Amino acid sequence: MGLSTLDTNHTHTKNFAAKWLVFTDLDGTLLDRRYDLRAAGEAMDTLHGHGCICVPASSKTHLEMMELNRFRKFPSPYVFENGAGLCWPSALEPEHFGRNADEICDLLDHIGVVHDFSYRTFRHIDAKELQAITGLSESAAGFAKQRTGSMPLLWEDSPQALESFSEALGFIGLQVVQGGRFHTVLDKSCNKSLGMRKIAEHFMRPENAPILISCGDAKNDLEMLALADIAVLFPKTDGSYLKFNHPVVHYATASGHEHWLGAMQQILGIEESFSEHSRLRTETLTLE
Repeated sequence: MGLSTLDTNHTHTKNFAAKWLVFTDLDGTLLDRRYDLRAAGEAMDTLHGHGCICVPASSKTHLEMMELNRFRKFPSPYVFENGAGLCWPSALEPEHFGRNADEICDLLDHIGVVHDFSYRTFRHIDAKELQAITGLSESAAGFAKQRTGSMPLLWEDSPQALESFSEALGFIGLQVVQGGRFHTVLDKSCNKSLGMRKIAEHFMRPENAPILISCGDAKNDLEMLALADIAVLFPKTDGSYLKFNHPVVHYATASGHEHWLGAMQQILGIEESFSEHSRLRTETLTLE
């Protein structure tokens, strides 16, 4: 889809004249199993001096994204809960879209009983179990449970049941998206590209159209990747990549801040190093 389809006459623009806008997923992309928020923040800040604004777009909550921004010299806006909200660094409150998490969870409790699906939502997974599943710290697990516009769940049923579950959700205006470990249910109108579009339009000027880059590894990144001028795919845990058609696709070698920054430096043509791993390059495929 790309940048050219966005409104370049948007009246609410920011002062920073961005050359590049990088929208990036976190888990399995910028972050790996080390969950190093400080290094992730430093990697994004490294690109700021080159006219690049890095915008995290994740299934994580507002509180989790705020924590990441605390490790950055140049805090950016961010998209949280798979597009159920976004927040600007200077904003007193985030913007919310779609139904709230309590309503969604109540509906999920009802659907699970009526249709006899087997799953557990974050409402029924305590912080200790969430720590064990994800490796998060106690405080981080607490932040992850503070949902405002979506509800993650552990699917414990068959793939066939998941299809029926998705169909049942569609009838009531909800959707289920697959991330790394969890499936997340949210309003059908929400996805990461919704927040991406709203943020990108703030930086669009007739004389300056930043190039959009999107980074991701999972199905919940697809709309965001499709909207970008350049899509950067990161491998899934089994080493495979999403099946995705786009005019310009880069394939990163692995997740984690070093590999993420190496891919960005190659695309932006930046030679400076971040660490001994930053020279890792991406395989580039241009689809006809």
